[in-house]
Amino acid sequence: MKTISTLAICILLTACGGSGGGGKNDIAATACDAYAKSQLADKPYKLDLGALAASMKDDGTGSMLLTAPIVINPGVPSAESKQSLECQVRFTAGKAQPDVTRMQFIW
Repeated sequence: MKTISTLAICILLTACGGSGGGGKNDIAATACDAYAKSQLADKPYKLDLGALAASMKDDGTGSMLLTAPIVINPGVPSAESKQSLECQVRFTAGKAQPDVTRMQFIW
């Protein structure tokens, strides 16, 4: 009986917690990824969306700041560039996606 109760509590906590699909962090990271893609045109890149989402914090101006490593032209010896990506987003009531207000690629 004790095992069943513990299992039920674990299932409940798993269902209610975390950043499982669709949380604000994930939505912001997806918006940043789409914006980065538009800025990089056809250049391939590697960006860890989970790390980007997990980094989200209030920047004190009403916007959220996300940061993560990004590799542009991964695996291309003469063109690979490892950088940090900073993305600032602002959530607006009534809009499903936040607005990307600033993006910076830091060498």
